[in-house]
Amino acid sequence: MKRCAGLVAAMVVLVTTAWAQYPLRTIRELQQVPVDSLRILDTLQRTQLGRWTLQRSPFYPETVRVRGVCVVPAKVINFTANGFNLLLADTASRSEWGGLLVRPPLSTGSPDTTLYIQWGIANIEVGDYVELTGYIDEFPSGDPVSATQIVPLRTFPLTILGTAPVPPHVPKLTSDFYKGNFPGTGPNGIQFSTGEPMEFMRVRLTNLTVVSYLNATNGTLNLLDQFNNAISTMDASKWFTLRGYRDPASTYVLPPINTRIDTIWGYMLTNSGQEAPRGYRIAPLNPGDIKYGVALPIVNTHRRNPIIVAPDSTPVVSVRVTQGGTGISAIQLRYSVNAGGFVTTPMTLNASDTTYRASIPQQAANTNVRYYINVIDSLGNTVRLASSATDGSQTDTLRGFFFFNVLNRAVTIRDIQETPFPNGRSPYIGARVTVSGLITADTASLVLPPTRFRGTNVWYLQSGNQPWSGIWLHSDSLSNQLLALKNGDSVSITGTVAEDFDVTRLQVLSTPTVHSSNNPLPPPIELTTNTFGAGAGNGTPTAERWEGMLVQFNNVTLSDSTPTFQEIYEFGVNDGSGQVLIRRDGKHQYTTTALDPTPGLVLIRQGQRISHLRGVVYYSGNYYKIAPRANPDFGTISSVNIDRGAGVPNSYTLGQNYPNPFNPTTTIQFNLPKTEFATIQVYNILGQKVETLLNREQEAGTYTLHFNASHLPSGVYFYRLQAGGFAQTKRMILVK
Repeated sequence: MKRCAGLVAAMVVLVTTAWAQYPLRTIRELQQVPVDSLRILDTLQRTQLGRWTLQRSPFYPETVRVRGVCVVPAKVINFTANGFNLLLADTASRSEWGGLLVRPPLSTGSPDTTLYIQWGIANIEVGDYVELTGYIDEFPSGDPVSATQIVPLRTFPLTILGTAPVPPHVPKLTSDFYKGNFPGTGPNGIQFSTGEPMEFMRVRLTNLTVVSYLNATNGTLNLLDQFNNAISTMDASKWFTLRGYRDPASTYVLPPINTRIDTIWGYMLTNSGQEAPRGYRIAPLNPGDIKYGVALPIVNTHRRNPIIVAPDSTPVVSVRVTQGGTGISAIQLRYSVNAGGFVTTPMTLNASDTTYRASIPQQAANTNVRYYINVIDSLGNTVRLASSATDGSQTDTLRGFFFFNVLNRAVTIRDIQETPFPNGRSPYIGARVTVSGLITADTASLVLPPTRFRGTNVWYLQSGNQPWSGIWLHSDSLSNQLLALKNGDSVSITGTVAEDFDVTRLQVLSTPTVHSSNNPLPPPIELTTNTFGAGAGNGTPTAERWEGMLVQFNNVTLSDSTPTFQEIYEFGVNDGSGQVLIRRDGKHQYTTTALDPTPGLVLIRQGQRISHLRGVVYYSGNYYKIAPRANPDFGTISSVNIDRGAGVPNSYTLGQNYPNPFNPTTTIQFNLPKTEFATIQVYNILGQKVETLLNREQEAGTYTLHFNASHLPSGVYFYRLQAGGFAQTKRMILVK
């Protein structure tokens, strides 16, 4: 008996030890991936299925322990025929990266069903705070539209640690998950960068309309918001389904087409197979999770006549209004003069074109006028149109208004470009204008047709170097006349103001007038790279003001040779403040792709430094980018490049350079166990710093640095690595 008891005790110790050896991870850690990776998928959509790993859990397929509060218990979600799924929430991540599906490997008639019941999965209730062990899986693999889940291992305990508050539904916009109507292509379509953080989290959407049935047999709906952004429901519960396993008590029926949905609550998930292109779906769970309401009116097709307003003009604003599910009580134009209080004036129907119109009184020169339109239905619901934006912010007066400045002079580039609002929209879209300036990017500077759909091309016009002074010129029919333009030409050009995928440009209408040639170009504005970094979205004022202008960065490092998947025409540089993307749309000799098929190019490797880099500011694919023109836009390129090896080391190391002595090139290896700011500097025998080989935030990894010291005299040198609290110095000898 003693021996038997000892064996049992030993087995318990072994099991406990095995259980404890798996790391405890938070749900956020299991779910979160870099937003830059997801932005790549925003552009690619599902065109490159091999890139599915960009949204894959960083812990796939590891075995881990995880804790979370149960928000949906077993027998509610119907992913498996037996319904033994749990939905857990991270108690510390209530707004994003906080949901996880627990999905046992069960199917109809699975012999494991009884064992999982014995394990305790059916005993977990809403609000229970639990810990379990399992391996991280993605379903399906091989598709970016996949779901991170944990497959529990019943050989380890399912432990109820106590109770915890259940996080509330997170209010979101339809455009957080899908932009535009279905089907869409990047940058519209599936919004991985804002949708993936909400995977298996409960959200709340409002103001939707049923436009069609996705699958009438299943009971799934296709919905549109008022900006024509699409989302579909999913029958992933036993209440909101028409299949055979639905709850006998369910009263759910397909709502009629054009039914207004006031609010829908549910959790976000994806579906495999033919419905995968729809991306993120909302799955209502419980009775009352769909609140039907009265359809709201729709207001669109804004026009202002004249677009350019002079002191003797009385501008007329018109819109089209579509009635919702009830009558309309008021259509209002609300305008403000010089940031004063808003004045409300009714808009009246113009029967000849079915628009509603109202005028703004004449104003003195240099007056600023901003305005928006309110439509109020008979129930008191208000719909607002505040700007020409197309990203969903057109109803948000915090993001901007329609506006104009009263002008008694010729229109300038600055008039067209400048906006005080963070939506980046020109106040004069559609206006025919004549502007003047210097050509800064001709056919010797930039390609004629864009290299890729993300790219820019000739021509750019700039007047001085104050903010808002540059603009992109575009013409399909007049390209032959524009071909004669050269950098430094002083010209006047007539065209129509337009927004092309959030880039303000001038659609040229006639042959430019050249006043003089060979004028000096405006000096580039010297900025830091983080001006246009990941934190700068469309319309960010500190970035938008330089759109179309020449800018320059100093002392940058090639930080990423391939930041955008399958796009050899982009690379990233960093001056230590943050990475900016660089477009290869210029007529220069440089590439960052070792296998670039273009002959005669000079390769710049990752880690090499450039004394300065200049170009014109452009925007595409949700990023501001810089397009260098010709070779002079690249300064002196250093003789240092850094290669990254596989794996993450456990400790800091600085290797001895080899060969040593050397002439003139040598190699230095170093390891960083975590991401942090690192420097490698070279000193002469007198202790004077003669070279900086590395000076930036560096990801954890094993690195090989190649250093060309041909510009230094023979002698003894010391190189020193500093990262965090680590510092080490080694000696090297240069012999020429």
